[in-house]
Amino acid sequence: MLSLASMLQAAVRRVGLPMAIFVIGLAASVYGYFAGVRHSEAQQIAQLDEAAENYAFLLRNRLDLYVGADRALGAFFSASGSIEADEFENYIGVTRVFERLEGASSFGYLPRVPASQAAQFETEAGHVFPGYRILDKRPGADAYYPLFYGAHGTDPMRAARLRGIDFSSIPERWTAMRDAARLDEPVATGAHPAIRHAAKRPVVLVFSPVRKMAARGLTPGLAPISAGGRGELAGFIFSALYIDRLFMGFDNGRLARLFDIEVFDNSLDAAHLLFDADGTSHALEGDAAHLLVHRAEIAFANRTWMVHFYARKAALASKAAQAGATVLAFGLLLSLIASYGLAAWPRRLSRKRAMRDFSQRFAGFFEHHPFAVYAIDLEQRFIHVNQQMARELGVGRDALIGTPADAFVAEQDRGVLARHFKEVLAGKTVAYTSTIVGAGGRCSDVSTVLVPMSAGDEVTHVLGFAENITDRKQAEQALHASRQMLQLIIDNIPQSVFWKNGDSVFQGGNRSLLVEMGLEHVDQLVGKKDEDFAPWKDMAAHYRQVDLEVMRSGQARMRMQATDLRKDGSECWIETSKIPLRDEEGRAVGVLAVTEDITARKYMEQELFRRANHDVLTGLPNRGYFQHHLGEAVKRAQRGTGLAVMYFDIDRFKHINDTHGHDTGDEVIRLFAQRVRQVLRDGDFIARLGGDEFVLVAEGLQQPGDSAVIARKIVEAMAPLFHAGGVALRVSTSIGVAAFEAGMTPDSLVRAADQAMYEAKRAGRDCFRLAGQAPQTAS
Repeated sequence: MLSLASMLQAAVRRVGLPMAIFVIGLAASVYGYFAGVRHSEAQQIAQLDEAAENYAFLLRNRLDLYVGADRALGAFFSASGSIEADEFENYIGVTRVFERLEGASSFGYLPRVPASQAAQFETEAGHVFPGYRILDKRPGADAYYPLFYGAHGTDPMRAARLRGIDFSSIPERWTAMRDAARLDEPVATGAHPAIRHAAKRPVVLVFSPVRKMAARGLTPGLAPISAGGRGELAGFIFSALYIDRLFMGFDNGRLARLFDIEVFDNSLDAAHLLFDADGTSHALEGDAAHLLVHRAEIAFANRTWMVHFYARKAALASKAAQAGATVLAFGLLLSLIASYGLAAWPRRLSRKRAMRDFSQRFAGFFEHHPFAVYAIDLEQRFIHVNQQMARELGVGRDALIGTPADAFVAEQDRGVLARHFKEVLAGKTVAYTSTIVGAGGRCSDVSTVLVPMSAGDEVTHVLGFAENITDRKQAEQALHASRQMLQLIIDNIPQSVFWKNGDSVFQGGNRSLLVEMGLEHVDQLVGKKDEDFAPWKDMAAHYRQVDLEVMRSGQARMRMQATDLRKDGSECWIETSKIPLRDEEGRAVGVLAVTEDITARKYMEQELFRRANHDVLTGLPNRGYFQHHLGEAVKRAQRGTGLAVMYFDIDRFKHINDTHGHDTGDEVIRLFAQRVRQVLRDGDFIARLGGDEFVLVAEGLQQPGDSAVIARKIVEAMAPLFHAGGVALRVSTSIGVAAFEAGMTPDSLVRAADQAMYEAKRAGRDCFRLAGQAPQTAS
C-alpha cells in the first residue's frame, strides 16, 4: 500500500505541474488577445493615415493640373486677337484635356460683352453660330459674359444647348468671376448645380481671366475693360468639374474606397459641405460609429478644401478581433507545448546525459560563431544551442534543450519547416527563410541552413545555422514601399516615362506610356526593344544611337524635338529628354527617358510667331519681321549678291478713306497687297510697314535693270479698276527703288528708297524712280 501511495503522489506531481504551466499560459494568452486587439487597431489606423496622405498628394497634383489647363487655354486666348471656332476645337483636341483630367466635364470661353453692344455682338456671333442670342441676362448689368466657345467631355451637344447663357447671372459664378478679374488669377466657385441639368449634378467651376494689351474683343466694336497695367479684360476661360467624379474617379477609386470622404469648402459647416461619400456628415453630426483618421487642407484656385477621411469603427474592431484571436490561439498552442515539454522532463534528462559528449565538442566549435547555431534530434527537439541562438530566442540555453524547435517558429512557417526537415532526413542540405518568435512574442526573420549529421548511413541529428535578416528584410520592404510610391507618382504624371538597360531593353514604364502604346500591362513592355513595336521600328536604330551617346558621354540629352506618328496614324510633335542611369560605382548602365506630346505647344508657338511677325489685315510680314530680314539680306549682299529695296504706297489713299470709309480703305489695302504678290518672284520679300506703306526686298539681281523690271510690273498691276465697298476705284502707286552699294547699312538703304519714292510722287505719281536717276513710268 505504501508503494502504491508513493506512486500516486509522484503521478500527481507529474500531472499537476504541467497543468499549472498550462493555466498560466492560458492567462497570458488571454492578456495577449486584448493586447493584440489594441495593437491591430493602432496599426490599421496608421495604415489608413498613410493611405489618406497618398490620396491628398494625388488630389493636390490633379487639382494643379486642372488650374494649369485653365491657365494654358487662357494664355492661348490672351495671345491672339481673334480665335476661330475650329482653332478652339483643335486646341481642345490636341491637348487631350478630357483624357488627362478625369472629372473635368467642360471647358469654354466667355467674352465680355458690354450691355450697350449686346445687339451688335449677337449679330456678329450669329455669323459663327446661326441664331445666337444672349440668354438669362443678369439684370442691371453693364456687361454680360455669355458662353461662346465650349466643349463637353461626355456630351458634345451640351455645349450647344448652353451656348449664349450669361454665366454672370448665376451668383456663385459671378462672385468667382469678379474675384478672378481682381486677383488676375484662376478662382474656383463653391459647389452648385449644373445649369439645366435634370439631376442637378453638383459642379465646381474655375474661372481664369483673359486679358488683351489692346482694346480688342471677340468681334469688332466690343471694347474690354482695363485692369490697371495688367492689360484689358476680354473675358474668361472656364472649366467645370463634376464633384463626384473628381473625388471618387482618379486612381480607379482604389484609395477612395478605403474611406468615407467628406470635403468642406473654406468653412466647416453644412452650408459649405462640398462632397460627402455616404450622404451622412460625420464631422457635423458627431457620428460615434466612424473614426476620423486623417485631415488635409488643399489649396485650389483661391479656395481651401478641408478633406476629412473617416473609417468605420466596426470594420476596424472586426479585423482587430481576428488579430487578437490569432494571438490567443498561438498563446494556447505555446502553453500546450510548454506543458507537454514539462511532462516530458524525465525523458529530456535522459537524452541530455546521452548527448553530453557531443555537447562538449559542439561548444568547442560553435560557441562563439557569429550565427545562431543549434543541433536538433530526429523529433526536432533542441539538443544543443550556442549563445547566439539563446540570445535570438531570448531563452536560456538549458531551458531550450529538449524543447521542440518548431515551438519558436511562426505558425504560418511551420509547414515549411516540416517539409524541409523531411528533405534533411533524406540526406539533403536545405536552405530557407522563416519567422521565429522569441520570448515576449518578439518576431525575427531568419535565413536557415539545415545540414544532416550521419553515423554511417543513418542520419542521427541535424545541425542548423540561422542568420538574423530582420533588418535586411525591413530595408527591402521599405525599398519596395518606396518603389511603389515612386511608381504611383510616375503613373500619375501626364508625360510618358520609361527606362532601359545598357542594351536598350525596356525595364519599365509608367501608365501614360502604356496608354500611348496601346498596352494593357507593363509586362508587355519589359524585356522588349524599340524594334519590337511597330510605331518605333523605323526609328529603332536612331533611338539606340542616342542611348549609346548618353551612356558613353555620361551627359543628358535634354528637350530633343522631332515629329512622330500616334497609334491612330496622326502626326504629332514629341519632346524627349534622356539621362544616364548609373550603378553604385558611377558607371552608366542604362537610360531614363521622359517624352511628351508637345503638338499643342508647337501649334501655339507657330501661331504666336505668325501673329507677332505678320500683319493681320494683309497677312504680310510686319515692320519688325522686315527689319530682321533686311539686316540678313544686307549681310548676304556684302558677299556679292545683288540687292534692291523698293519703298511704295498707295497714291491719294487718304482721299479713299475720307470719301468711302475705312472699311473700303482696308479692302483696297488687301487687294493692293494681293496684286503686288501676284507679280513678284518666289524669292522676293514684301512687308507692310503700316497704313498704306509697303516695302519690297529683292535679292539675287543679276543686272542693274532687274529692279526696274520688278517696279514696272508692280505699277502696271494697278491699272485695272479696284472693286471695293461696292464702288470701282482707280488706284495707283509711287515706288522708290534703291540698289545696294558697298558701305550701305539697312537704314541708309531704306532712306534712299524712301527719298526716291517722294521723287516719284513729285514727278506725278503712278511711276517709279531709281535712287539717283530721273523718274520713270510704267510705259
